[in-house]
Amino acid sequence: MITLKEAYGSADIIKLFPKPDYTFISPNIVIHDAQWIKFEDINIDDEVGNIARADGQDASHVEDLKYSFSNGVLVNEELGAVVRQPEGSPQPYKLLYGYGRTLSQQELGAEGWAFNLIDANQTEQEDIASAENEPKAPKKNNQERDIVNIKSRQVKEGRIPNNEDDIYANLKKTYPYRKKESLDRIAAGIFETNATPVKYAYYTEAKIKNWRKNYASVWFEIDGKWDISRQSFGYTSKIGGLYRTEHRARRKYASSGFKSYVNVFAGQVTKGSTLEQQRVSILNEYIQLRVDAYMTYGKDIKFFILNGFFPQAHGSENWSDFILVDQVELEKKVKEAIKNARDTRLKSMQSAA
Repeated sequence: MITLKEAYGSADIIKLFPKPDYTFISPNIVIHDAQWIKFEDINIDDEVGNIARADGQDASHVEDLKYSFSNGVLVNEELGAVVRQPEGSPQPYKLLYGYGRTLSQQELGAEGWAFNLIDANQTEQEDIASAENEPKAPKKNNQERDIVNIKSRQVKEGRIPNNEDDIYANLKKTYPYRKKESLDRIAAGIFETNATPVKYAYYTEAKIKNWRKNYASVWFEIDGKWDISRQSFGYTSKIGGLYRTEHRARRKYASSGFKSYVNVFAGQVTKGSTLEQQRVSILNEYIQLRVDAYMTYGKDIKFFILNGFFPQAHGSENWSDFILVDQVELEKKVKEAIKNARDTRLKSMQSAA
């Protein structure tokens, strides 16, 4: 799939974008063919100029669009639009709609993008911007369980081979703009539904409970429930989710004075993201959370314990126990990281003085 930078400026690609039709608003509206325009030539004012959004563009929507554009360009979707600025204005164009798309493209480092120039009066411009935000059809986004159901049917009927690599490749091909975290959950659901032979175990909430019931040699808690044997609150988390769990554990500690522990599992294992690499990343995320807390509050309070990793590698890991984290070694790394952060801050303050 073509990238933003590869597409920008192409005389062939710009012809592929559909032209919008707003004749239902007024027959006087003129929509010009798409043209490549540098962002520096467009007045992009999300606070005042985004006439269709009372509160400006939602930041989470911009993040979603960044993820989408980083995966490539869809040429079957309509573009943003600009209108002419009065003669003598610092920029010849003003953005009419497409703020989310434009902001996300800027954050990805794009120099400019394709826009339709529209000739319309003020009322028509406002109606166009508002109408553009309406859904083109009453369509509801796919739920993850819906995708699990349809893909599981394809696996059962032999249209997708029942193996880990083919299933995940099909998901990436069919849903190129869905986030990896979502694809991982969907893949885990398909594997579980179809008893797919996998090299690695992928945990869902149901699978965690089943593993605890059927295999775990020691009871553990989930969802912040009280573990009477450990006198702590217990959590589970996936790679990338420790910061949420740490926040919940902090609140538990603040209200009760009791610590929490967490057991963690990796996401989809690939050549570029091995199980070992993901576990190292989880350790580093935990260390960074401790460092951030120390640098903010001036104290290293250990209220949140990284206990261990769920077994995931079939044939090489003990399926009845967590891979426990060496707490002594981890604490050494935390203290070293805190020292490095303090030294870096001191040098920065000295150089700024």
